[in-house]
Parts: sequence; structure tokens; C-alpha cells
Amino acid sequence: MSKRVATLVTLEWIGRTENLAVAGPSGTGKSHFVEALAHAAIEADLRVAWFTLESLTTTIGKAKADGTVARTVARVCRCDLIVVDDIGMLPAGQDAAEAFYRVIDAAYERRSVAVTSNIHPSGFDQIMPKITAGSRRGCVRCGA
Repeated sequence: MSKRVATLVTLEWIGRTENLAVAGPSGTGKSHFVEALAHAAIEADLRVAWFTLESLTTTIGKAKADGTVARTVARVCRCDLIVVDDIGMLPAGQDAAEAFYRVIDAAYERRSVAVTSNIHPSGFDQIMPKITAGSRRGCVRCGA
């Protein structure tokens, strides 16, 4: 086991609210690796929320329809680890970008987030539309 993997397996990074991005070509075990970390976290009595970008978009979309976005995002962010699997596997629209942003913004420096993708994180802005100031409904963290 490599030193990096051994460090991740300790789960100390979750306690420090650090984030993890696992990127690489399809079929290389990114999802399985993060799933193993999530199972280890659950066994260590940590709470884990697991989403694909599509399921996260659906969850936030339903919350938008009934006016419970802030409550839904808060419920997700009560988990110690939030996983968003397979960013970049399918084209993402404005709703997906907004859902992802809302959770990442709310979790920032409060919860650990693990993301898997076939695209390097520096390329996320190419697969998701940018959230413009006009489409943003306020910062989940501070209300601005």
C-alpha cells in the first residue's frame, strides 16, 4: 500500500475537514476506492452521504420545488463525509452546477468532500456551466 493510500485509510483527513479528488480514466477503480473509504468511515461511526452528480441534482431539484433547499443542504452537510461520484461522466447543466456548488459551498471548511471524476478538477469549469451572479440565490454559508 502506498504512503498516500495508507494516510487516507486512517480517515484523519475527514476529522480535519480536508477534501479528496480522485481523477483518472474510466474503469480505474476511482469509485470503488472512494466507496471503500466511505465504508471505513461508516465503520468508524462517521456519517457519509453518497451522491452521483445526477442524484445530487435530483435531490436539490426536489428541494427547490418545495422550498426546502437550505434545509436539504444542511441535512447533507451534517454528514462527516460527502461523496459526489462520477463528475464528468455526463454533461452537466445549470441545475447540476448549482446543486454541486450549493453543497460544496455549504461544506467548505466544515465537512470533508470526496469527488471522483474522469476529468482533472482543473477541468470542471469546462463540463459545468459557470454559475453567474444572477443565477445564484445567495451564499448558503453566510446568506450573502
